Amino acid sequence: MLIFFVRQDQAAGWGAVLGVLTAAAGLLLSQLERFFGPRAGGSSPKSEADALLKVADQLAVAVREQWEAEAALRRLNDPWPLNVSWTKEEELTDPIYALPAARAGDARAARADVPLDGDLAQVADFFESLPGGRLVILGPLGSGKSVLALTLLLELLERRVPGRPVPVLIPLNRWNPAEIPLEEWLADQLATNYQLGSPRHRDARELARRLLHDNLVLPILDGLDELAEPTRPQAITDVNGWLGRDRQIVLTSRTNEYRAAVLAGDAVTRGAAVVLQPLGCARVEEYLRGATARPRVRRWDPVFAEMRDNPDGPVATALRTPLMVTLARAIYGDRPGDAAILLQPRLATAGLVEEHLLGELIRAAYPDERRGPQAGDVQVWLTFLARNLSGRDRPDIAWWHLETAAPAAVVHAPAAVAGACVVGFVFGPVAAVVFAVAVLLLAGDRRTERWSLEGILKGPMNAWLRGLRESGTRGGLLTPLIGLNEKTPLERRLALGAGRVLGMVTGLIQGFVVYQTGGLYRAVAEGVGLGLAVGLADGYLTISTRSEPSEVRFASRRGAVAFVRHVAIGCVTGVGVGVTAWAISASWFGVLVGILVGLAFGVIDGLNIWLDVSTDVTLALSPRSTRRAERLAALARSLTLFTTISVTTGIAYTFAYGVRAAVLPATVFGLGYALADHLMGLTTSVWGRYAVAKAWLALRGRLPWRFMDFLDDTHRRGLLRRVGAVYQFRHVRFQEYLLTWHN
Repeated sequence: MLIFFVRQDQAAGWGAVLGVLTAAAGLLLSQLERFFGPRAGGSSPKSEADALLKVADQLAVAVREQWEAEAALRRLNDPWPLNVSWTKEEELTDPIYALPAARAGDARAARADVPLDGDLAQVADFFESLPGGRLVILGPLGSGKSVLALTLLLELLERRVPGRPVPVLIPLNRWNPAEIPLEEWLADQLATNYQLGSPRHRDARELARRLLHDNLVLPILDGLDELAEPTRPQAITDVNGWLGRDRQIVLTSRTNEYRAAVLAGDAVTRGAAVVLQPLGCARVEEYLRGATARPRVRRWDPVFAEMRDNPDGPVATALRTPLMVTLARAIYGDRPGDAAILLQPRLATAGLVEEHLLGELIRAAYPDERRGPQAGDVQVWLTFLARNLSGRDRPDIAWWHLETAAPAAVVHAPAAVAGACVVGFVFGPVAAVVFAVAVLLLAGDRRTERWSLEGILKGPMNAWLRGLRESGTRGGLLTPLIGLNEKTPLERRLALGAGRVLGMVTGLIQGFVVYQTGGLYRAVAEGVGLGLAVGLADGYLTISTRSEPSEVRFASRRGAVAFVRHVAIGCVTGVGVGVTAWAISASWFGVLVGILVGLAFGVIDGLNIWLDVSTDVTLALSPRSTRRAERLAALARSLTLFTTISVTTGIAYTFAYGVRAAVLPATVFGLGYALADHLMGLTTSVWGRYAVAKAWLALRGRLPWRFMDFLDDTHRRGLLRRVGAVYQFRHVRFQEYLLTWHN
């Protein structure tokens, strides 16, 4: 308003000055918020420690709720836990397992008297009696190692007091020791499977590192034997390096695989190794009688008689492991089947009995073909998952991996077509075809992404950030300026910025060339069009395709405030740009354009802040919750991108060619970016590619249309187990059976 109080001949100059100052103020506000935002609420060591203890307590609640629900689905306490026992594995136990941690100034430490025999009923007491708190659980396939680890976790959580480590069960089959250190991998698993909430930390992995560093997590690592054989000795070495003096750990493995790893390397330092014992016939009979409805108990009598008369026979031998006992219970105890089938002559060996039980599991889980899918279809679908989505290198059944089971050309076809429309609108049909072919050939090949700008920058940036962490520095002023605390990796943001800058530069050059002969408005329109086309195309060369779901949560209260604040900042910046445009062109329409553009970019910035705002609630994630979050983020980002690009393009082309002529470019650029932008496009998002792959596989009969409902249903029926945000087969033996059945 000060402009109206100055002389008319000075109004343009003052308008330009105030416009620039207003725009600069808007940009400065966003940087000041980035600088001061993470420091809100103080950062004293005591407050940081208290906040971390609160996160640990919330994590304990989340872990307990997660695994209590899983234990209920697995019916571990129905009618009672199948009581396995163990004895000491002398050869694989570290001789100093009974020594307490060495303290400064101690010349020697007294050895504790800790017997290493016990059973499931006393597992928590047994673990707490170990001076070092390091236990290695060994046994053959199906002997109950995972169930024992789960029981230990739940009992330790029941006894836990604030400040003590939180036991967290983590399958080891996701780790490659040759590629990532143990602590980094543990932090990644915590951040992937739990929504770690703290208003002081936006990066869930950094928060997980703090929990691990302060000894607030007790890892229960399940399945050393499921790592690739050459990496097992290195895995144990990394575990010992991470343990230090006071940290505790639980590790499970098959006996022979652990022995081979120890012979090739080292045992777990101060680790007590125990081996699970086979179940006795009396214990098996007692359990199956208690787990079977009374009218059907008599059907077990021929089986029990055979086991007593022939304790080394095929049936008694097969039912010595908890896995086979629970399968027999599910097939013949919970259903009206005849258990005497196990005594047929065709089942002459323990292996044949086991194969029979594995083969009958799906039919027992889906007995009624009138309701729900048929058992034959379920077996085909699960076999497809076993072949294409699971295996030793990738044991998890993760919904975001579904795209790997479909042809890459099919998965990326929608993005290729939508992007080709944008490129073809500016450069012509030949360029559109070249772009589409390049996307179809290169987008699905992970090997080519190492040559993207992000891939080239990844190594140097990681080395630099590692040096900052090891030196104890926080990056000084670089931290707020380039966002070292942001979730998105620095190399990705740098590569993205380089691609956007390239698009802006080419657009400015095109606008300058057109301005020489075609006037200002046409120059703006042509520059905007070319810049957007180049920016969309170079996105496929600068950044890699995201392969995992977004770590985004809508934090309603704090997120809404941040959203409104950033929209206001965008409006302030837009007003500044608009006033500057008015001062130059003497047209009030420039102010309107500035406000619209500023509002659009404010909405984009605010939405990303809202999606990325830290939360103070820690929860266990599930496959469905991660898919819901990724879908919400993908739809919100693409819708915002469509609105922003179409409005901006529509304004530019309206000034140059009129309203009617602006409809087509606004639609093409808006939809093209909303669908095909490599960062925020709908079809390039993890959820978008999953949706395309699911539709393709369902059309071909490989999987059901309601894929997530199918996974949930098979989990409820005991064919799958849930581990954090992914599913796995109930047992590796079941997965191996499906692969054998297919072959």
